[in-house]
Amino acid sequence: MKNLLLFSSALLLALFVYPGCKNHQKKASSASMKPFRVMFYNVENLYDAEDDPKIDDQEFLPGSELQWTNERLDAKLMHIAQVIHAVGDQELLPDVIGLGEVENRKVLDFLLTKTDLSSLGYSIAHFDSPDKRGIDVALLYRSSRFKPLKINKYPVIFPGDMDKPTRDILYVKGELPNKKPLHILVNHWPSRSGGQKETEPKRIMAAQTAKRLCDSIAFNERNANILLMGDLNDYPTDKSISETLVAQIDTSTSSSALYNLMGWQKGENVGSHPYKGEWGFLDQIIVSGSIIQGNQGIKTYFNQAKAFRADFLIEKNEKFNNWQTKRTYGGKKYLGGYSDHLPVYVNLYMVY
Repeated sequence: MKNLLLFSSALLLALFVYPGCKNHQKKASSASMKPFRVMFYNVENLYDAEDDPKIDDQEFLPGSELQWTNERLDAKLMHIAQVIHAVGDQELLPDVIGLGEVENRKVLDFLLTKTDLSSLGYSIAHFDSPDKRGIDVALLYRSSRFKPLKINKYPVIFPGDMDKPTRDILYVKGELPNKKPLHILVNHWPSRSGGQKETEPKRIMAAQTAKRLCDSIAFNERNANILLMGDLNDYPTDKSISETLVAQIDTSTSSSALYNLMGWQKGENVGSHPYKGEWGFLDQIIVSGSIIQGNQGIKTYFNQAKAFRADFLIEKNEKFNNWQTKRTYGGKKYLGGYSDHLPVYVNLYMVY
């Protein structure tokens, strides 16, 4: 009788602590299914080796000081494909890949036809941007896992100062394997060249453009699933991101808020880009609260977003006694590396 009473008490306790037990099991089951992996990678000056008179690509030609050739281009394409495979860990290839610093559609076609990515079913979303150097953002997506419904570009306007126009924001709305919509914004905000404070106003304007787009999406689609990614050239706590875009880094959730999945990560050598021996996140993935809550068919967690830090992508920096990225060029010297940035990625989970 005593054992029976103990069993009954334990059963009642379990039902009290875990109400809706069946629903809990269902969510756990769906979360254990294959995640939808999203990746962003600033590939550092992916140019072809041909002169385009419409842009300033003179540095990246065979006769230039950098001596950029088709052979060097092919090596870089192979490196990018290697990184994509590595981020996928052979069994979980990225379903969607945002890219920064690509010259044109041609180099994207080369990437998908001249490397072993050719058999993986990736398609391209891309527009030429007004950037004077001709570097754009783009999106690669696996057609079997992501179905685009809308593709557009949104210019970042600097009132009264368009001498140095920046990259457009690439917007893609698509359908996930569970038929739920996902709004993706691929960004590459103005650089810090010329000084962080001096160039900050332009990044704030880029953030204003992105915020208006996110607000418009949320207005037209209640609790919309929004994912913003890119090289923002600011850190998570900088004004453009924390105040203008209002991307939070705490874990309190609201379906109308934006959450920076990189903002909570701290520690030595944590980040996507090194500057004078210090690492930080210039490359970020930011999602709407509905994705944190999982109330619109997609869910993720703060610990599911990371920089991909593989040994073959970094090397020792003796000057700062720390690690640095293996770059394609160091100044004018060809190093044959990968990029000055590490890729970042996040896993999204379908909620059925």
